[in-house]
Amino acid sequence: MTEEFRLTSRNFVAVCTATFLYFGSFYLLMPTLPQYVEFLGGSPGQIGLVMGAFSLAAVLVRPHLGRLADRRGRKRFMLYGAGFFTLLFPLYGIPQPLVSLYGLRIIHGFAHASFLAASAAYIADLAPPARRGEVIGVYGTANVLSMALFPAWGLAIIQYTHSFTVLFACSTAAAALAFLAVTAAGEVPAPDGGKRPVSLLAVGRRRAVLIPSLALFAGATSYGAVIAFLPVYAPQRGLADFGLFFTVYAAGTLASRIFAGKLSDRWGRRRVILPFMLLLAAGVFALPLLDSLLLLVLIAIAFGLGFGAFMPTLNALVVDKTPPAERGSALGFFTSFMDMGIAAGAVILGMIGENWGFANMFTAAGVVLLGGIIIFALGTDKN
Repeated sequence: MTEEFRLTSRNFVAVCTATFLYFGSFYLLMPTLPQYVEFLGGSPGQIGLVMGAFSLAAVLVRPHLGRLADRRGRKRFMLYGAGFFTLLFPLYGIPQPLVSLYGLRIIHGFAHASFLAASAAYIADLAPPARRGEVIGVYGTANVLSMALFPAWGLAIIQYTHSFTVLFACSTAAAALAFLAVTAAGEVPAPDGGKRPVSLLAVGRRRAVLIPSLALFAGATSYGAVIAFLPVYAPQRGLADFGLFFTVYAAGTLASRIFAGKLSDRWGRRRVILPFMLLLAAGVFALPLLDSLLLLVLIAIAFGLGFGAFMPTLNALVVDKTPPAERGSALGFFTSFMDMGIAAGAVILGMIGENWGFANMFTAAGVVLLGGIIIFALGTDKN
């Protein structure tokens, strides 16, 4: 199967399409759900709880669901995730106490973890070892494209219809189409399923999994800080048109995910990861100096290229070093550090920004990222 793999193969196209639509259903609500909580009478603190419950639930169960996907099949757990997304979105529009929304978001987070852990392992199983970085990078563009399109569409739906019911119906439709796309993919047999399963702790403690996870956490921390606070920081620096940052960042991420993975297949993962992490760090350290639109664009280029390249290449490195029967567990553990890093950047670094200013906060984010670079450089084999 690996020798015959093509980027246009039915399985790969089906899962990429499913991922695009699946994340689309999610991203429609990303900029609009806080407005919905406010519409229900929620406070800023309650908005944070509603948004955070989803991520916290996903982080807690993702490694466990990845382990189950190792044993029972990837496609089944992708169907669980997309299927529950389809069933859960209509429930948002039912009149209910705000507190019940917390429970709904927790269940939604479980479904999210199921799809992500299984789809990451599915793509890793499909990819030939010699093209693993390329395949994982191209697959990652489905998420980036979805992120570039669906949040704006969600805002447009609310702007023109003034109806959250219509918004939730659109999310339901996107999730249902994602479910159908998964059904078009063939099941990849769980490899080495007869072997005795290894504990999650044993998988997570391996250097080949732990070191990339810590590097991902460091990068995600800076990502969380920038995404959460740049919209507040840029106007303070006299840059009201900060939206250009996200456009350039998305374009840079898309470009780097296409070529960086293939480059890592030829040159080696480490030789690609370290330079792009340094590029990301340069962009973060430049934020305290922000004083012009040109510098903002340059930072966005560095941020997009750096983050877009090093995450899927780290992913490929984990797959390289993990036995096939443990990929779901390892990738579930690894990807959970993305969510933890984003939360740390938004919450912990946000406290630094509130008390000591955003310039110091971005400097602290750069220091965390530099620490991740050092850990990765010292903790991985040069070859």
